[in-house]
Amino acid sequence: MVVINAPLQQDKIIDELKNYNKDGVSFRFIEKKAMKLYFETSLEDQEQAARLARQAIKDTPWGSVMYFQATAE
Repeated sequence: MVVINAPLQQDKIIDELKNYNKDGVSFRFIEKKAMKLYFETSLEDQEQAARLARQAIKDTPWGSVMYFQATAE
């Protein structure tokens, strides 16, 4: 499970990761709890999935200036 902890732009983060599909890696939104967004991923290495999610968000115009955390749980 990949957890994104972000106080802002949560809807955009969900959309970005739901539409992510590179090299067979995809994310599926599970739930939102306060500032945390939970995603399942097709990648077995959860740490790598968290790094990919972080980079995907950072690559957006709005994500490059936003503070957030992406972790594996």
